[in-house]
Amino acid sequence: MSLNFVDEARPNTFEFETSALIKASGFREYDARWWFGQVAPELNLIGVQALGMGLGTLIRRVGAGPDIVTGHD
Repeated sequence: MSLNFVDEARPNTFEFETSALIKASGFREYDARWWFGQVAPELNLIGVQALGMGLGTLIRRVGAGPDIVTGHD
């Protein structure tokens, strides 16, 4: 199954519920952050799942892990 990645999608639409929403501007030099909530969302559930699978695959391929540390503000 291949994912459809989008940079913008309105909530409660077919595209929002079936595509991976990951706004490219959310990636920063040393972290990643997106709006979710009151303003137009920049990330959705499918996007979070795609990021997690991609990160997990990368970590496995470079031989790191199994312990991963994450943080938040």
